[in-house]
Amino acid sequence: MFIRNLQILNKQKTNYLPDWVVFAFELGSFLYDHGIKYRKPINILLSLPSEKYFSLLIAMGIADKTFSVNKQMRSIKKQVMSLKKGSRIIYQDEDASRKVSVLSVEPSPVFDNEMILWIKDKNMRRAVPEKQWIDRLILLDEESDEIKRSRKVSEKKELGLEGSAILSELYSQAQLSKVSFYPGDYFYLVGNTSQINDQMNEDIFIYNSVKGNIKDFLYMDDKNSYTNGKLFSSQLKKKQVEIAMDVPVIYSDVNSYIKQSRYFSTNPNVIVLSRTDNESRIHEVIEEMKRKLLQEEYNVLTHELIDFLISSNTKIPKGIELFVWR
Repeated sequence: MFIRNLQILNKQKTNYLPDWVVFAFELGSFLYDHGIKYRKPINILLSLPSEKYFSLLIAMGIADKTFSVNKQMRSIKKQVMSLKKGSRIIYQDEDASRKVSVLSVEPSPVFDNEMILWIKDKNMRRAVPEKQWIDRLILLDEESDEIKRSRKVSEKKELGLEGSAILSELYSQAQLSKVSFYPGDYFYLVGNTSQINDQMNEDIFIYNSVKGNIKDFLYMDDKNSYTNGKLFSSQLKKKQVEIAMDVPVIYSDVNSYIKQSRYFSTNPNVIVLSRTDNESRIHEVIEEMKRKLLQEEYNVLTHELIDFLISSNTKIPKGIELFVWR
């Protein structure tokens, strides 16, 4: 896990990551690996002294897995080969990055066993050899065959992940280039959007003297060509977007779960409860969990999470209570 190499920046002083931050990261990793099995979603209930930053750090753990996964070139080739005439993608060269239209994908007339992507670049027909795809192309998420969770693309988007200094320090150029081929939703975060956005913009991390914030890792808006999740307001009155059933949901507080859980009833989820929350609301959630567990067949899997944490040399911090079931 690359993000375990980060340090905390506190009043211009650097410190090693506290146990509770590492725990949150690894919880995200666990969700990514074990979200759905046997067609059943996993459920995790957490009780914490304070929920500040916690849901965002879980999402960072999921994001780190997507940045770290070694997508093979044959998988990237499959993505490009699936593009249809007229598909819009981003082409990058030494001069600039710009949107172009796909014309065709054909065998190379020069080299055996190599493909050529033909694009319309302004008024010019341009050939992009297969060996350049990883460096020259960025797929937009509405063109991704693997992840069909699209959103509209703005002309003002930042392109790819290379603009983040701290990501460029943590991950290799090849990793960041590969990840640009797989935009989509790997988590849903539900909470107070104003508070979450404020926390995301704080410079709280440092690595190799480069400062960074949570927003460097989470791409939930339309400002970048790459996306890895969606942010939902706890005050949302109506489901306005299509929900993918296999995407983990992170409820940042008790209010988020009470108001929005009906929209994500089949998703893997983490419910973050702070012991500073309203006691009656916490009691309401606990009683609801008891009813569900009495009425349905389930398996308690708390031990699986504990074994996972032990295998990654992760401590469960004092003051954290958890319960896991499927």
